[in-house]
Formats: sequence, C-alpha cells, structure tokens
Amino acid sequence: MKKEETIEKEVLIDIENLTWGYKESPEFIYDKFSFKLHKWDFAVLKWVSGSGKTTLVKFLLRQIKPPYKKIFYKKEDIARFSNREVQVYRRRMWVIFQDFKLIDWKNVYDNISYTLEMRGEKKWKLKDMVEEALNKVQLQDRKDMKIPTLSWWEKQRVSIARAIVSRPEFIIADEPTGNLDFETAKIIADILIDLNKQWNTILFITHDMYLVEYMKSKLNNIREIEIWKKTK
Repeated sequence: MKKEETIEKEVLIDIENLTWGYKESPEFIYDKFSFKLHKWDFAVLKWVSGSGKTTLVKFLLRQIKPPYKKIFYKKEDIARFSNREVQVYRRRMWVIFQDFKLIDWKNVYDNISYTLEMRGEKKWKLKDMVEEALNKVQLQDRKDMKIPTLSWWEKQRVSIARAIVSRPEFIIADEPTGNLDFETAKIIADILIDLNKQWNTILFITHDMYLVEYMKSKLNNIREIEIWKKTK
C-alpha cells in the first residue's frame, strides 16, 4: 500500500500554538507557531536568521524544556517527561547535524556501527545493517577510511548512514547541506528523499529556498513549514 493511500497517518510530533521568547528580548521567538509531523512525512521547515530554528531543534530534543501542553510526541506532552522518558524519547529520533558529530579516530565503518554496539546489537546482525547503510549512501569503498580524510559531503553521508542503521521513528536533518555547494547539496537531498520513499519520516530544516524548490521537483508530497521572526 502506498503512503498516499493511507487514510490517516499517525502524528509523531504535534506543536500547538507555541508562543515563546527570552525575557531579556523585546521580541517573541515564536508567536502561536503550530505544526504536525506525521509518520512517513517529508516535511521541510524553512527559516530565516533569528526565527528560532536552533531553539526549535533544542525543544524537539528536549535539551530545552518547552512550555507545558505545547509540544507533544504521540499525544504525550514532552514537557512532562522524566529524565528516563527523555532518554527513551531521544532514542526514537536521529538528528543529522551540519557539523556531522562524527568520531575522528574511528573509520567510517566503526562510526556507523558504534550506535548499534552501544545498543547491544548482535555482531552478525550489525554487519548486515552497516553494509546496507553503506550501500544506500554509496560509501562501500570508503568504509576503512578515517573521518579526517573524507570530504565534507562524504562526512555528511556517514552521518546519514548512522541515521539509517539506528532506524528511528523520524529523522531531523538540521541544515545538512549548509556547508555544501548546490550540486553536492542536491545529492544529499536525493539520499534523504530516497529514504523517505522507503518509509522513513524526515524533517528537513533549511534556509536554502533553491534547494527547497529542487526537492519539490523530485517529491510531489513535500510539506512546507515556515517559521519567521515575530515581534511583541
């Protein structure tokens, strides 16, 4: 069954009328901001400087505690999560960062397998999962290379491979193409679009409107979300 044939998709993240700002600032970061991330979505969050993109990611990771009854994960208020519940919640997502968050002294294969090892995955299964992820990001011939020897876009593909093997409920791609030229950015976007077609939920955060138009030309059911700076 195709995603488009599904009558109602599960809501993974639901932000409801979030109004929030810093006490020392005369401006709101958000003013009644709302959006839903459904299972199997490819949602693009568009932002401009100062509109609160970094704060939103920290809210979604529960690095900053949001106001009560404003951000929900599967209808549960994440502001009410205990420390243990926060850890469980974080294991159900994966964030692809602009600066990769890779381990320089490990090679490509070990960077990808590390998450599975920490999770206690069996070695025979781990190898198959890592090889599958390497194939998806086309890094089979780089698996023995150390991270500092890779190009920027190869490092980002390693980050995506780590997301693939973790099999999260949703992936947050936080400016994953911010340091790449447009042609290379399109390759990274294509990998994430292919993952979405394979039933992965993606929240893609970018300020590159040209890249947004490119992704819309490749995937006709992309959902666009905008956050702009609001004044009090």
